[in-house]
Amino acid sequence: MSTSRITKRVGVFGGTFDPIHVGHLAVASAVQKELGLDQVLFVVTSDQWLRETPPVASAGDRLCMVEIAVSDKPGFSASDIDIKREGSTYTFDTLNDLRDELGESSEMFLIVGADSAMSMDRWKNGDRIPELASIVAVGRPGQDFQIDVLGESHPASSAEYLGGPMIDISATHVRGLLSDKRSVSDVVPGSVVDFIEKQGLYI
Repeated sequence: MSTSRITKRVGVFGGTFDPIHVGHLAVASAVQKELGLDQVLFVVTSDQWLRETPPVASAGDRLCMVEIAVSDKPGFSASDIDIKREGSTYTFDTLNDLRDELGESSEMFLIVGADSAMSMDRWKNGDRIPELASIVAVGRPGQDFQIDVLGESHPASSAEYLGGPMIDISATHVRGLLSDKRSVSDVVPGSVVDFIEKQGLYI
């Protein structure tokens, strides 16, 4: 694609977001700033085939939580493109659909954790993902991106590595706190906490 035709730089940040928390928002903010992205799309997955257990909250509730969390964040928006497709979520399909939706004038940057980037050779059509988007591997606490051990044929061998905010928080931990009826106000946006309580989620 000719760079002269690029008018928009879009980050693609997929996940179950079960629930979305400050770590997700911090990663997106760091990548947006570092790469000068015009937009970051939080793509809410319906079902990730690599997950051993399905999401706890429904796809609709997870999408609502993301929409609430990003509503006051310039350049951030939620996408239901995977939910509408239904079935298992494959990143290659997501990027293909987004290419049709965004058009050829948008350049996509796939935002993934360093651990996910290392396993990209196991993904469906993983070798073709670099054709659709530049890969951005973001560091997580205790998970380094060991690009030197990847072969040239590995999909993430040309990924750009960003250290990231290194916030040690996970959705699993958040769900545990909620299940124990403990406060999550320091790790989940207040408006999302209100939604969780109203819907009776994670109890």
